[in-house]
Amino acid sequence: MLSMKKLILILLFTSCACAPTIKPSSMAYITNQGDNTVSVIDIQQNKVIDTIKVGKAPVGVAISSKLKRVFISNVESNNISVIDTANNKVIESIALQGSPVGLAMAPDHNTLYVADWFSDRIIAINTADYSQRREVMVAKAPAGLVVSADSNTLYVAARDSNEVAVVDTKSFAVIKRIAVGAHPFGLSLSNDGSYLYVVNVYDNTVSVINTRTLAQSKIKMGEHPYCAVASADNKTLYVTNTQDDTVSVIDLASQQTVALIDVGMTPEGISYDVANKFVLAASWGENKVSVIDARTNNLKGHISTGDKSRAFGQFILSEQ
Repeated sequence: MLSMKKLILILLFTSCACAPTIKPSSMAYITNQGDNTVSVIDIQQNKVIDTIKVGKAPVGVAISSKLKRVFISNVESNNISVIDTANNKVIESIALQGSPVGLAMAPDHNTLYVADWFSDRIIAINTADYSQRREVMVAKAPAGLVVSADSNTLYVAARDSNEVAVVDTKSFAVIKRIAVGAHPFGLSLSNDGSYLYVVNVYDNTVSVINTRTLAQSKIKMGEHPYCAVASADNKTLYVTNTQDDTVSVIDLASQQTVALIDVGMTPEGISYDVANKFVLAASWGENKVSVIDARTNNLKGHISTGDKSRAFGQFILSEQ
């Protein structure tokens, strides 16, 4: 007959052994401009679990965890595909009189912002009623978009104007214009909103802008940098270099490059998985996504996707 002490030890061991470690769930939605699809990657499984047919030449991605929706800009079919994350099905198409490229979801989930590349304007779409829209003319070839944490300010990279337009989202008017480097494209904000990071493609730099004082510095990148994402702790910036086939890892305190990671050919979109501390970069030239461990800055591997993967925007849906 078992002693009480042995019985307690067995119960404790059994309880520990049977309790699985539940990993946070993260999904990446990758636009494939060459075959008009979106690849859905389960980051824990390290593979594509779904392929979704969308509009023609999909580019931009914006995700609302609250609404359980993914929005995809289709530049050549002039619309936005709306995906339900519960079943990864397109449930609606939002028609636009324009060419949508960059997308951004307001943190309050009430507004989707759309950069109309050829019309030099931003369209604000009410997420409760897609027919309710506002528009503002910004500058030439608006590309990357990012919204402040309080949802009150929208930053727009105007590629052909070499500036960032700052839009007040309540009045929906441009309130500032910030000169940056040549051909700004991707944008990222620090999580506390103190700094804006602007990727200048032709300058091979990133402009670091204090959002309160507008003081600015520049960090040298590789050849033709494209997109950037800041880590959750605001300590590190990751930047894709399209003609070097690398990702630059920047220590933001010193504004120095601390690592240069070889990834797939022509990396464009990049996003940070908060739940698992991974960075994913989509490679246009090799039809794959590279996975980087943000804790070590080592390349974990690659996941094959569709044709000409771009994933322009913050494309990871994380559940912590």
